[in-house]
Amino acid sequence: MNLARKARQVMRGMLQTYGTESMKRSLWNTEFSGGRWNCLDSTPADYIYPILERFAAGGTILDLGCGSGSTGNEINVASYSHYTGVDISDAAIEKAAARTAQEGRAAKNDYDQSDIARYEPKQKFDVILFRDSLYYVPRGSVVAMLSRYAGHLTDRGVFVVRMANADEKYGAFVDAIDRNFEVVARERSTNPEALVLVFRKKRS
Repeated sequence: MNLARKARQVMRGMLQTYGTESMKRSLWNTEFSGGRWNCLDSTPADYIYPILERFAAGGTILDLGCGSGSTGNEINVASYSHYTGVDISDAAIEKAAARTAQEGRAAKNDYDQSDIARYEPKQKFDVILFRDSLYYVPRGSVVAMLSRYAGHLTDRGVFVVRMANADEKYGAFVDAIDRNFEVVARERSTNPEALVLVFRKKRS
């Protein structure tokens, strides 16, 4: 990778994490509209689906950073009662909603356009999922944000988080979760290679 391309990648990462909401929205819209994330449109054998289905157990799912809707349209339709996908990109939400209509899941799936760092859920959920989206929240804000979302979990509710490079680049995220929450499952994914953490608010 040449220096100019590397500099663009660093700038892109900074904007995705620390930019204003309008900056982030514009960037993600450009990338989803331009086809950068088409590779995520179909991931039917993803390792995270059985984990998600097990913990959803017929309940409700909030997917923060849902992208173009692969999770809500590929998990077993019988494994959940209602799914809400949230993404900052209008282009991603439009693709997700169109696919949901095509898959015949419109009665079970809905979508909201919002920055996941500030989204305010309207109900409680049995699973709150961050499928490769926690990276885009500033490290210093992660625990406070997760603690806020914990108030929107049901009594049996859990977070499910997947992170690539969890032992290296994103080790600080894992350490913060270990220190501040009760981890109930820790699994290694090989497709793609990543760490999946299932956790909830610590119980007194």
